[in-house]
Amino acid sequence: MNQNTFKETITATADAAAQSVSTAAEMTKDAARNLAKDVSSHASETMTAVQDMAADRIAETRDALGDSGDRLAETLRRAAEAQTEGSLQERVMSAVSGGVATVADTLRDRSLTEMAADVRAFARRNPGAFAAGAAVAGFALARFFQASNRHYHLTERGGDGSFDDGLHQNSRGASRDRVRS
Repeated sequence: MNQNTFKETITATADAAAQSVSTAAEMTKDAARNLAKDVSSHASETMTAVQDMAADRIAETRDALGDSGDRLAETLRRAAEAQTEGSLQERVMSAVSGGVATVADTLRDRSLTEMAADVRAFARRNPGAFAAGAAVAGFALARFFQASNRHYHLTERGGDGSFDDGLHQNSRGASRDRVRS
């Protein structure tokens, strides 16, 4: 083999190798683009499914809260009717009943975004009333969770009606120590 033929063979081999590398690189880029498209498509589908599920849960919760509000309004209305007509208790319970019924209807008829915008607007117009309402709501939620926790512990122990305050007496009944969980 002469030197020119050898150089041509090496050049041809190098060109073929470069072409193979170029083709492999192009195929890798295409595969990466296709993979990115697939991942993006699946992520988009998953996000849409999650958003749909969240919207369904929000609608269910909103309806359940509306139903609970209706029941509370009805209970307050009946309690108002049981009071002496024109008394302060009757007027207050009637007013609260009407307010609860309005809130229940609003929960069903408006979107979460609209309600949040209304709350923000009210807070800007009446910061004192908003702060007082937030405090009352916080108090009510704390009481609700405290009562729910007591109910859970009673039913967990068999529902015998006793309340476990976390304090226990020793064998002589003289010392009471708080039980730590």
